Amino acid sequence: MENKTGKYLKYALGEIILVVIGILIALSINNWNEQNKIDKSIISHLEILKQNLNEDQLQLQILKQNITERKQSADSAVLQMMTIRPVDNLLKKYLIMLYQEYKFSPNTNAIETINQSNEIPALNVELRTAILDYYALIERTKEREFISNTQIQTKYEPYLNDEYPNIFEKNNEWQFLASFYEKDPRPSSLIDKEKFLNDKKLESLLVSRYYQLIALEKFYEDLIISSHKILSVIEKKKI
Repeated sequence: MENKTGKYLKYALGEIILVVIGILIALSINNWNEQNKIDKSIISHLEILKQNLNEDQLQLQILKQNITERKQSADSAVLQMMTIRPVDNLLKKYLIMLYQEYKFSPNTNAIETINQSNEIPALNVELRTAILDYYALIERTKEREFISNTQIQTKYEPYLNDEYPNIFEKNNEWQFLASFYEKDPRPSSLIDKEKFLNDKKLESLLVSRYYQLIALEKFYEDLIISSHKILSVIEKKKI
C-alpha cells in the first residue's frame, strides 16, 4: 500500500508539473503573440509618423523661407528710418509684408493614434524622448506664434492702417497689391518721408516685428532638427 501510495503521489505530482508547464508555455505563446501584434502596430504607426514628419518639415521650410523674406523687409525699413539707406518706394512693400501672420499646422494623425493605442511606453527611451520633445516644442511654438500674431493684430496692423493707409495703392510693389490695384485709375502717392523718419512708434513696432521673426525662425529651426532626430532613430530600427 505504501508503495502504491508513493507511486500515485509521484504520478499526481508529475501530472501537476506537466499541467503547469503547459500553462506556462501557453501563456508564453499568448504573450509572444500579443507582443508581436503590438510590435506590428507600432511599426505601422511609426511609418505614418515618418510621413507626418516629412510633411511637417516641408511646411517648416516654407515658413522659414517666408520669415527670411519678412526679416529682410523689417531690416530694410529700419535701415531707411536710420537714414543708412535712402527712403524709396519699396518702403511700402516692406511695411505691408510685415502684416503676415504665422501658423504651423503639424500633421498629428500618427501621434494621436499612438497615444490612443497607449504605445508610447512601449517605445525605447531614445525614441520616446525624441517624440515627446518634438510635440512639446510644437506647443511652445504655438505660444510664440500667438504672441507674434497678437502683436500684428492689435498693434502693428491697426497703427499702419491709421497712419499709413496709402501703402494700399497700385505703386506698392508687393505682388498681391500691385495686381489688386492694377486697374485703379486714381493717382498713387509716396509715404511722407519726414513723418516716417520721425515716427518713433513705428520704429519700435518694426524692431519688435524683427525680433518676433527671429524668435519664430529659431522655433521652426529647432522643430526641423527635432523631427530629424525622430526620423534618424526610426531609421536605425530602434523601436
